[in-house]
Amino acid sequence: MPSSSRITIHSAISEGQPTVRSLHLPVWQVLDWLAAGHSEAELLAAHPELEPEDFRACLAFAAERLKPLARAQPALPEHESEAWLLSRQSQWLAEQEFLKQLWERRAVGGLPIN
Repeated sequence: MPSSSRITIHSAISEGQPTVRSLHLPVWQVLDWLAAGHSEAELLAAHPELEPEDFRACLAFAAERLKPLARAQPALPEHESEAWLLSRQSQWLAEQEFLKQLWERRAVGGLPIN
């Protein structure tokens, strides 16, 4: 679940991918542009619907997803901790696969800014 109100997930928008304020701009796309070296000013000029706070929200969303499991583990009763850990590991593996696919898309030639 997104921790910022700027990052939204709706099944009808961008195939359920996390997006910036439901603007049909997936978080991965914004991160990919930043990783490719595009400046915030350049992206704001190309996409006037974006706001400066959106970039930080995308970065924070990615950072939260990549935090080690041990830091995020809540205090649960002993009989629930193994099930919780298996659930988190499954989520983490799915997120790693998503990031791998994102990296592979970028490595194949990147995506245009417009």
